[in-house]
Amino acid sequence: MKNKKMKLFMSLSVLFISFLICASSQNIISIKALQEENYNPYTNSFTWEWTTTEVVSTESTSSCWYSSLATDTDGNIHVAWEDYTNYDSSGTDGDIFYKNWTSSTSWITTKVVSTESTSESNYASLSVDATGNIHIAWVDATNYAGAGTDPDIFYKRWNASTSSWTTTEVVSTGLSSSKSNPSLSVDAAGNIHIAWQDNADYDSSGTDADIFYKRWNASTSSWTTTEVVSTESTEHSYSPSLMADNTGNIHVVWEDLTNYDSSGIDRDIFYKNWNASTSSWTTTEVVSTESTDISYFASLSVDAAGNIHIAWVDETNYAGAGTDRDIFYKRWDSSSSSWTTTEVVSTESTGISYSPSLMADNTGNIHVAWYDDTDYAGSGIDWDIFYKYWDSSSTSWTITEVVSTESTGDSYSPSLKVDIAGDIHVVWDDDTDYAGSGTDRDIFYKRLETYPPAAPELAPIVPNLDEDGFISLNWNDVTGATKYYVYRSTSYIWSIQELTLITTVSSSDYIDILQSEGFYYYVVVAGNFAGNSSHSNCQYVEVKFTDLEAPELAPILPNPTDTSSISLVWDSVDGSTEYYVYRSSS
Repeated sequence: MKNKKMKLFMSLSVLFISFLICASSQNIISIKALQEENYNPYTNSFTWEWTTTEVVSTESTSSCWYSSLATDTDGNIHVAWEDYTNYDSSGTDGDIFYKNWTSSTSWITTKVVSTESTSESNYASLSVDATGNIHIAWVDATNYAGAGTDPDIFYKRWNASTSSWTTTEVVSTGLSSSKSNPSLSVDAAGNIHIAWQDNADYDSSGTDADIFYKRWNASTSSWTTTEVVSTESTEHSYSPSLMADNTGNIHVVWEDLTNYDSSGIDRDIFYKNWNASTSSWTTTEVVSTESTDISYFASLSVDAAGNIHIAWVDETNYAGAGTDRDIFYKRWDSSSSSWTTTEVVSTESTGISYSPSLMADNTGNIHVAWYDDTDYAGSGIDWDIFYKYWDSSSTSWTITEVVSTESTGDSYSPSLKVDIAGDIHVVWDDDTDYAGSGTDRDIFYKRLETYPPAAPELAPIVPNLDEDGFISLNWNDVTGATKYYVYRSTSYIWSIQELTLITTVSSSDYIDILQSEGFYYYVVVAGNFAGNSSHSNCQYVEVKFTDLEAPELAPILPNPTDTSSISLVWDSVDGSTEYYVYRSSS
């Protein structure tokens, strides 16, 4: 058997050397074909590029805070924030302003959302549904619709069909208490989900801060009764982050002081979900199990595969992070139904890292933005917006990038979203006097745009001549590519327009199986959310099946036999892909 393999290896080596010597005589390729192989319209080796910073709050003349960002299915950008400008008769108290960007109109004029409010409006949370309706929740101290003068959760919707804002609604009805930090999400069915922090002693929750939840039911066009999420908590629960997944389950994460499940009396990150199939809440889980110090300001996202991603601020000296504040990350893996080990995201930071905003994209990449006072990559010792992502193809974190490169003042509180094309959008508060914005805080915006990847370089096919029909294709890993398309033809490939795709793969190799002899030609195209590359250089292979040795059939045992089951055994023949068994009575 070893001798057969050695003979085959020597034969293939001789054939490959012969191919190198005689390539010009075995395959006629014109000068035009060689030029075609080297053609590549994408000369930029990078497929991601940050745009120049833009000022969103151009109509504002006072301070802007706490921006919230969303993108819709058409790639439009929506931003809401708290603003103290007396704009459009809104008064000098804090109000909720809104602006959006479309490819056709760029940024529209700022709109005031909290038109019914006469007191402080802040902490806006924004989401856009599949039909283009814009949903905004915020905290408001106005005594509106009998809400009282305590802060309440208000809600408003821009109706895409009527092109108008609805009247403000009070979500936190019947609760006389201090409320804060609403988090809003809309599911695929159009149901609106809001979680917030509340001090009300409601449903035996006590007077400590708890996480409350309410849903607007799209089928009944009404709000459900308020529910307490943090039912296992006996201490303060703060700052919820909520998201509805594509099956209608509701995921909530928050910071909690309860010594629950041996988490200690310091702040920890707790998690819970509402199961749409059972219409019930699960038991609370502790996410920050490796943390021994304060954990807070969590941000949550759920990807298309049902994996749950959470980032938060942590002061634990974990994995060499030091005792300063860092950004930690953890994932619940849907395939193993378990939490991964905590990872440190802000590995390049030597100062304070704060307020992460996290989102998973459609290919499982995890994007995180935060603000940081580290003098990193020339950013200075002021606060800047940092960004990093976890690459699902390499299963590793990229190097930290500075987003707020045009800022010379302090940059705070980023909000990050990934759109349907894979572009990353970030808004934040900034006190830089940039583009005439003044030294008050304004809302800044930047986008990391994706570009189609460069064309792959397909390696020569080895061996050539091929004698078994198993064609091993290999090409380089293209930066930014998420998938590769493989094409095959029996003639030289000038264009893929008339060709049928034979496979799509995520790796940079593929084995094609051929059943017939002849010359075969291959090209590969790289793709990502932004589009596809031109096709690779064309490589060919000649397939000519070798004459196979006959197998050696072993004596049949037992013989004679008294059963109807006959065991046949023969030796393996090098180069064979299948065996045919015949039987006769003579």
